[in-house]
Amino acid sequence: MKSGPRPAQLARQLAGLFRYAATHSDGAFMREVSEHDLTLSQLKTLSLLGELPPSSPLSLKDVAERLSISLPAASRAVDPLVRRGLAERREDTEDRRIKRVRITPKGEALGQRLMAARVAALEELLSGFSVTERRKLGDALDEILARPEIAHYCPRKSGGAG
Repeated sequence: MKSGPRPAQLARQLAGLFRYAATHSDGAFMREVSEHDLTLSQLKTLSLLGELPPSSPLSLKDVAERLSISLPAASRAVDPLVRRGLAERREDTEDRRIKRVRITPKGEALGQRLMAARVAALEELLSGFSVTERRKLGDALDEILARPEIAHYCPRKSGGAG
């Protein structure tokens, strides 16, 4: 039985592909990020909040833990999102010391535009691949993307993008 590539080799290959994709096809995505003056922490926070149902806001502490950042860094990421109306922060109904954060409809709309821009950029990038390359890539991704911890990150098909 033939063994596959080592994780370190695959990691370098994926990093190269991601870097190529970001460098050569993310213009619309980066324009949207720049237009909203989003930092990487703010972008990650918006993405995290967008994964959750609006009825399940996170505490600021949960945001920090899930993003592996300090509580002050989480607060610095959330504050501008709240000021811009992309997220809202409220006191916990049972413990006023706890602040809960959730995405707003405006933040959700921005998240959808960012995902649509990313998908469109990848579609353009993949259109330069041969049919054989796209088939092989699709075959390789099918099993991986079916994993539950990964599947929910995949954009749902809706009106051609996102």
